[in-house]
Amino acid sequence: MIVKNFAVMMKRVETASPGDLFVVSGEEFYQSNRLLDAFCRRGVELSFEPVRIVPDDLKEANLTAVFSEASLFSPGKYVVISEVDKLTSSQKSEFEKLVSGSFEHIVFCRTAGRKPSNIFMTKLEREGTGFVCWEPFADGMRKWAGTLAVEEGITLNRDGSQAAEAIASGKLERLADAVRRTALFHGRGSVVNSQGVYAAVLGSAEATAFQFTAEVLSGNKAAALRSLSVLINSGEEPIRLLALLYSQWKQTAAARELLQAGISTQAAAKRLGIPPFRWRSVEARAGRRVNYATSEILESFAAADHALKTGSDALASIASVVLSLTSTGK
Repeated sequence: MIVKNFAVMMKRVETASPGDLFVVSGEEFYQSNRLLDAFCRRGVELSFEPVRIVPDDLKEANLTAVFSEASLFSPGKYVVISEVDKLTSSQKSEFEKLVSGSFEHIVFCRTAGRKPSNIFMTKLEREGTGFVCWEPFADGMRKWAGTLAVEEGITLNRDGSQAAEAIASGKLERLADAVRRTALFHGRGSVVNSQGVYAAVLGSAEATAFQFTAEVLSGNKAAALRSLSVLINSGEEPIRLLALLYSQWKQTAAARELLQAGISTQAAAKRLGIPPFRWRSVEARAGRRVNYATSEILESFAAADHALKTGSDALASIASVVLSLTSTGK
């Protein structure tokens, strides 16, 4: 069966019993590693013997022997198979037969990355419990921020959570790092707001995607290009960065339209879902002429998106949008 909720999958792993098989795939490794850690803890709780299998090291090893040979000092084994999708054809067939029968171990398999669409993976998920690790959507990131804060012994108030989410830029691993650093900086038991999160995580030199978009939409061309270079060189995904800039610009343009239509600032902020700690900066940026939905700006975003998807230089592609958005004042 396939489980779509991480908490449900975690519960199944934490209560694993002999004969359970778990199949984890996907390109988001923070969730995958949490599940693996929980699986290993469960193996220790059961007093099982650890067995790790890597396809590249198997060669002529007999999977059947691994499963059938009893442990000398343990009632069973907890078996971890990395990159299960890289097993040879004969090893896959052998493994399918093993997990379709009864066994006294618990088994955790994970793929090398994205879940392959093939009969082998379908059979494994049918025999066990499958879960695909994706980066969470916005509402999922919000829930994760709360969960991680509880685990670290701190409380993030609403704008503190939103600040951590902004710093993470859609990456769960970055969110976990931001919350962890916030907890270390302020100490367990602390209630932390956005300023506290930024003080703990950003320091004075680190560039973040959120900082970059703020610099662009404020018209600070030099700082924005500097941050863009830092982000690209540090491995930030260009398409994700462009998408974040577009969403922030679109939000600012919408704020401008509402304010020009005579909507009160409080009503506009509520309608757009902009938290109080960010509204002042959004309102200030909305006064700039380029932060309005014009065909020229839309074309610059479209051109950059096409350039990135066809292999053009990431820095130059996004810089062209930065120049369009910072070239004109009010």
